[in-house]
Amino acid sequence: MNCSRILDSLTELGELESRLIWLSIGMFDGVHVGHQSVLNLSRESSADKDSISAVLTFPEHPSGFLRHADQPMLIMDSERKATHLLELGQDWIVMQPFDDSLAKVKADDFPARLKDLVPSLVGICVGENFRFGHDRQGDSCSLKHLANSLGLQVKVAAASVFDGSPVSSSRIRNSLLEGRIEAVNSMLGRSYRISGSVVEGRKLGGEIGFPTLNLSWNPQARPAYGVYLVQVAFPEKRELFYGVSNYGLRPTVIKSPSEPLLEVHLLGEGDLSSISPGVPVSVDLLKFIRPERKFESVDSLKTQIDADKIEAEKLAATL
Repeated sequence: MNCSRILDSLTELGELESRLIWLSIGMFDGVHVGHQSVLNLSRESSADKDSISAVLTFPEHPSGFLRHADQPMLIMDSERKATHLLELGQDWIVMQPFDDSLAKVKADDFPARLKDLVPSLVGICVGENFRFGHDRQGDSCSLKHLANSLGLQVKVAAASVFDGSPVSSSRIRNSLLEGRIEAVNSMLGRSYRISGSVVEGRKLGGEIGFPTLNLSWNPQARPAYGVYLVQVAFPEKRELFYGVSNYGLRPTVIKSPSEPLLEVHLLGEGDLSSISPGVPVSVDLLKFIRPERKFESVDSLKTQIDADKIEAEKLAATL
């Protein structure tokens, strides 16, 4: 990650950057297709003139500060979000903690506050459901009126729609929990990705004929526990591999699990013999096959894994 392009406050951005700035504002959790529309507006606007595109976002959801008992589980941690925003062509990411000073800014004063902190600000990009100011009293329409009076342009991205309803981070969280991974991928505009390093496993998979690589992975917004068709990538290898993966607590073989584990068995010619603990890997969830459940015996589990592998191979053949 290019940490030199990630700042802690708008004050830093104003002090570092004298070029004209288009600023996208939002939580951007998941950086889904609706967020991407906002970011595209900013990038396209900055390309028209000698200007740049920056993002104001937050490491934790503002509702956690405003309503302590009502903080959503995040789809992405702040590091992954910042990385993805940079990958989408943003020049600067301001990852500013939401605090009392921000919460108390009145809606009428909000655009002027932005301009004071970032003197070279020329435009703001938001989604049509954007709210701002104390008690969330401002909306995208009032933002246009207030900002225009200061000589700032405002561009508002229309909501993206999937399956008849607007795309939102909350819809993605719910779809993850329900195992609707194809809906999740459609709303994200990319496959849902798990990234981490291989950890040492109990090697039970190898003993029953299904060797796996294992990732200890416990995000805030979890996918449904169960079996998935996945695509696996290793940084040192150019080719991608299809696999069948179980994400969950492994109730058949672990009596008192504490943390979920992602286990991946490669399909086809994929070879795990050279993959040792510590090797970085990314796993994209493509299709949900079945929920995780407890089996009466390891033999019953093996029979089901056979069936899961066959189903995964059938699904992979259609992609």
